[in-house]
Amino acid sequence: MTLYSSPSSMHSHRARIVLAEKGIVIDIVNVQGDDLPEDLLDLNPYHTTPTLLDRDLVLYDARVIMEYLDERFPHPPLMPVDPVSRAQVRLALFRVEKDWYTMAEQCQDAT
Repeated sequence: MTLYSSPSSMHSHRARIVLAEKGIVIDIVNVQGDDLPEDLLDLNPYHTTPTLLDRDLVLYDARVIMEYLDERFPHPPLMPVDPVSRAQVRLALFRVEKDWYTMAEQCQDAT
C-alpha cells in the first residue's frame, strides 16, 4: 500500500493522521509542489494528493481514503457505532472541510 502525500497539503495530513491513529505502516511518497511522480500522473486523473494505492485500488479523495482505511483496518474504529453519532461526526467533518479548510486555504494563498 502506498500513499502519495504532500507535506503542505491539509488533505494529505488528514490521511496521515488516520494512518498514525490506526498504526498502519505503509509506503509514503512525499510529493513536493508541482514535481509530480509519473506514477501519480498515471493513477490519479486530477493529479492531486493524497492518493492511495492498494494493490489494484486507487483512491484520490481524502475523505474516501480515510473511510476506506477505517473499514479495511477496523481496529481501533475511528467512527462511533450508532448511526446518529456517525452522522454527527460526518457533519462535523463536513463543517471543518467547508469552513475551516476554506479559511486556511485563503490564508495559505495570501502568503
